[in-house]
Amino acid sequence: MTMIQISNYAGVFVFAATGALAASRRQLDIIAFIFLAAVTGIGGGTLRDLILGVPVFWVEDPGNLLVCMAAAFIVYFSANLLESRYRLLLWLDAMGLAAYSVLGAAKGLALGFDST
Repeated sequence: MTMIQISNYAGVFVFAATGALAASRRQLDIIAFIFLAAVTGIGGGTLRDLILGVPVFWVEDPGNLLVCMAAAFIVYFSANLLESRYRLLLWLDAMGLAAYSVLGAAKGLALGFDST
């Protein structure tokens, strides 16, 4: 497993955790946790791949969906232990955005989409 793949899984996990924390703030059930974790975990990358015209990353590697489910379950069973879920939500979202900005730019450059 390359460093890029590990970074991708970490980014998916962080974004999925933010979606699951949003479900936790609204006190939803486990299905909603999984759904929101998947939408936030793979939604941005899906849109990126559709714009770039390449195969969608989670269709080629379903491990990304498992990472989303793992994040949903972890947050579902441990969110009540966190005192300030909103602050954690903001920090995780900022970290995920930073990671995906770099990964998205790297993917675009690797595919030959540059500024010239």
